[in-house]
Amino acid sequence: MDDDYDIIPKSASIRSYNILDERNIIHGSNSECTKLEKQLTKDIAGFALCMSFTGNIKNYKILDFFEKLNNYKCRYLNLWVHDRLSKFERDDYSTLRKFILEHWAKSPSNEECSAQFVTYINNYSDYIRTKRLYDYALNYDKLHFHYEQNSLPCTPKHAKYITKSLEMYDSIRTECKDTDKQFKPYCMAYKEIKNIYPNDQLLILKCKSVSDEKLPGIGGEQEETGKQRGPSKENEGFSEHGRHRLQGELSETYSFGSHALEVSPSSDSHKAIASTVPILGISSIFFLLYKFTGLGSMARNFLRTKGINRINSQEELTHELLENTYDDNAYPDVTETYIGYQAT
Repeated sequence: MDDDYDIIPKSASIRSYNILDERNIIHGSNSECTKLEKQLTKDIAGFALCMSFTGNIKNYKILDFFEKLNNYKCRYLNLWVHDRLSKFERDDYSTLRKFILEHWAKSPSNEECSAQFVTYINNYSDYIRTKRLYDYALNYDKLHFHYEQNSLPCTPKHAKYITKSLEMYDSIRTECKDTDKQFKPYCMAYKEIKNIYPNDQLLILKCKSVSDEKLPGIGGEQEETGKQRGPSKENEGFSEHGRHRLQGELSETYSFGSHALEVSPSSDSHKAIASTVPILGISSIFFLLYKFTGLGSMARNFLRTKGINRINSQEELTHELLENTYDDNAYPDVTETYIGYQAT
């Protein structure tokens, strides 16, 4: 589908949004997110977003993984918030949006980066053009290196992405010559991107040939299968027979390719986490298992026997896991997967 043409495995944009999902989840506000969780229907998904968001805002100054565009990390953070928030329905959406806006306004980071995502709420067309333009700028260097400089054959997926991105860029460039459009979010994005890539450098990219073969390290057609926005077929199949309920513990099966981690179901006093199971990265799974299952109490009891009153090793271990998570060779399924909070 054309709506999914920009879902490119291993791209810098998807990788960056995945990092926003995972890297700072352990630094989020557990107390505030636990209170918020009780107000939500999709409580674990909402808790995870809350923890990721509050962790990212807390550590905003050290968010440094947007490469040449890191000066515009506030734009990417807002795009991420809007995208993840849009996965929730009605009441949960309103509750989460209210929490995010209030927490953001009180954060010291608000002076440097404000909650601009609200400008996207009533105009999806402006939002998606803005997001795709920023994402293309983030993905450009890698695509240019492989296809323009080294003349590698494009995969059909990448050929389509490049063609449609060039069309979008040229359309925005033409439209933004109109002074009446200068405050459109995509025109402001175009202006900022020109600071990094002057002289419309982003138009200098084309496929010199197209091959069906999967190219190592840059994502091919095989890697795209089942890794688009929304649930994969294997997860849809799982959700049909595996909708466990929860009460104080995580009660779903998370699939990582051919591997699965199962946690036994509990009471049915809560609604199912979601109609489809989000594919979380290893650090997020580690954190959520720690919070919602008996692993947390087991860890505490174990550490108490050694005279340790606080679980100081949790952060160290998760950091170690995160270092491996973003190694393309160590956990390919994690780095290639577009992580979303599925709430319908």
